[in-house]
Amino acid sequence: MPAESKPAAESKSAPEPPAGRPESDVGRRVHAFRRLRRMSLRALAERSDVSGSFLSQLERGRSSASISTLARIASALGITMAELFDTSAIGPTPLRAQDRPVLDWVGGGRKTSLTREPLSGFGVYEAEFAPGGSTGDEQYSHPGWHEVVVVLTNQVTVLLDTERFVLGEGDSLDFDSRQPHRIVNETDALSVVHWVLGPTQPGDKE
Repeated sequence: MPAESKPAAESKSAPEPPAGRPESDVGRRVHAFRRLRRMSLRALAERSDVSGSFLSQLERGRSSASISTLARIASALGITMAELFDTSAIGPTPLRAQDRPVLDWVGGGRKTSLTREPLSGFGVYEAEFAPGGSTGDEQYSHPGWHEVVVVLTNQVTVLLDTERFVLGEGDSLDFDSRQPHRIVNETDALSVVHWVLGPTQPGDKE
């Protein structure tokens, strides 16, 4: 087995890993997840504390790795060990409307995810607010996120601390999630919004 030591630079023309052996399947998934994350061979090697040459051999199915090494690689890729041994497709695949994950909604509506796992630090949702529905009786806040609300149908009212914004169809509002906020449908018709959550932006207030 190649030594798991100093990382080496990634080859620009590394061949696709072969199939047919268990280590090949794991290596191909490591390769696919790394490409999906737009991570270089060198970067993954450094983050998982193995050599670049060893990682290259693993991806091409020419070497195997211990469970502890695979655990470090999975962690560096932001996935679970189970996903390394899964057989489901990796990369862009359609998320059908009927298959969207449904999130609990207690304020009078329905929220579904428009993104598939695993996505780190990013989420897109579609939320339906029934007449009088809201995100809850009180404003709430949570650190580390910046939010964008886009109204698709009807209108919603966004309360940001002491400020009040009425958004109609096509309107949008973005804000730092650390601001106390609440969304409510004050009309007598269904309102639908797209809701995007991403990392806190440099200009967000502390």
